[in-house]
Amino acid sequence: MNGNKENSSSHIARKSIEDTVTSLRHELQVLYESLKDKNEELLCLERDVRDRDTSIKYLKGEYKKLKDSILPNSCSTCPNCLKMIKEDSKSDAPPDAVLNKLQKDLKDRESLIKELNRKIVRLSDNLIFVQKESLSKDDKLEESQRLIDKFRHVIRPFTKTIIEQQRSENEKLFFEIGPGIENTRVISSRDPVRLKRTAISAEPLSQLSGAKNDLAKVPKDSTSRQIIKSAILDNDFMKNLESTQIREIVDCVYPVQYAAGSLIIKEGDVGSIVYVMEDSEIDIYCGKSK
Repeated sequence: MNGNKENSSSHIARKSIEDTVTSLRHELQVLYESLKDKNEELLCLERDVRDRDTSIKYLKGEYKKLKDSILPNSCSTCPNCLKMIKEDSKSDAPPDAVLNKLQKDLKDRESLIKELNRKIVRLSDNLIFVQKESLSKDDKLEESQRLIDKFRHVIRPFTKTIIEQQRSENEKLFFEIGPGIENTRVISSRDPVRLKRTAISAEPLSQLSGAKNDLAKVPKDSTSRQIIKSAILDNDFMKNLESTQIREIVDCVYPVQYAAGSLIIKEGDVGSIVYVMEDSEIDIYCGKSK
C-alpha cells in the first residue's frame, strides 16, 4: 500500500515537473514569436527613416536653390527678373506694371518657400517620432533578450535536475519493474555473434559501469549513432538538451532485443525510458483498438 502511495506521489511530482517545463517552453515560444514580430517592425521603421532622410535632403536642396535664386531686398541678380525687365523694357508697359509683376512673382516664390519650409518641419517632426520609436523598440528588444537570458539561466539547472531524477528512476525501473523485462536481455559488446537489433533503449546503465559516477558507454557504429541522435532531436523536450548531454545519451544507449509478442510499454507506465526503433515493426493499441 505504501509502495502504491509512493509511486502515485512520484507520478504526480513528475507530472507537475513536465507541466512546468511545457508551460515554460510555451512561454519561450510566445516570446520568440513576439521578438520576431518586433524585429520586423523595427526593419520597417528603419526603411521609413531612410526614405524620410532622402526626402528631407531633397527638400533642403530645393529650398536652397530657391533661396539662392531670390534676394529679399533686390532682384538685380535674379535671372528671371532680369529677363522680365529686358522684355518689358522693349515693350510700352509702364514701370508700375513691371514692378507689380515682379512683386507678384516674388510673393509666389515666397509662398512656395513657406510651403516647403512647412513640409520640412513636418518631416523633421516625423523623423524625430520615428527615431524615438526606434529607440523604444531597441529598449524592448534588449529587455526581451534579458528575459531570454534569465530564462536560460533558470531552466538549465532545472533541466539538469530533471535529467538526474529520470536517470535515477530509469535505473530502478530497469532493474525492478521494467515493462517486458522478462522477455529482454542486454546484448554484450563482447559477444562475437552480432544479433539483429530490434530496438535501442536509452536507459542509463550506471550499475553496469563498474563505477558509481561513470557512465556506461556502449560501442556502436556510426549508423546507429546517427539514428539515435536524429530521434533525440525529433523529441520536443530532448532536442533542447545541450550537445554534451545529447552525446552522453547517444554513448550510453544500448541494444535490446524483444521477443515477438512481448509488451514493451503500456499506457500509464512511467514514461521516462527512451526507445529508438532501429530495425523493427511494432503494434500500437489504444484501448482495444489497434
